[in-house]
Amino acid sequence: MIAEILKAQRKKRGQTQQEVAQIFNVTRQTVSNWENEKNYPDVPTLVAISDYYEISLDYLMKGDAKYMAKMVKETRLLQTIRIGLFSGICGGALLIFSIISFLTASNGGRLENIIPVQLLIVIAAIWLCVIHFKNLKEEMATPIRTAASGFLLAALFVTLLCLMIFILAAMGLIHF
Repeated sequence: MIAEILKAQRKKRGQTQQEVAQIFNVTRQTVSNWENEKNYPDVPTLVAISDYYEISLDYLMKGDAKYMAKMVKETRLLQTIRIGLFSGICGGALLIFSIISFLTASNGGRLENIIPVQLLIVIAAIWLCVIHFKNLKEEMATPIRTAASGFLLAALFVTLLCLMIFILAAMGLIHF
């Protein structure tokens, strides 16, 4: 639909693809690709097209099922990346905090000060897992979903392991 509208508007104004390309700061080949449904203009360019041809943006975008499917797919991909990055960054931070706690304990740190901090780290890791798996969508890209979930579970395991080691050390069952 977008392709048909663009081509019709260009011809209605008696413009060549090269002239349209110059107006929208793209190549002639890009305009040709738009008109032949090989690809679509990005959103800022669609807004400019809408303004230039005085066509409703709603009409341009919603009238084209292929374009809307592309937008939905891109939105899902961005959501996948956002969830994966959030989980990875937070999981990495919790993992680093656990390692710092472990190093502090092994260098003579007082366990009565370290255990409460590590307990908070474990609670945060559990909370992060709940948030992550609650927000996990089937539409998420499998590699990102798998990598973020695996890393998060590994971080949770390490934080729990550190807490158990600290508790056993506080009980006198193991020594640093």
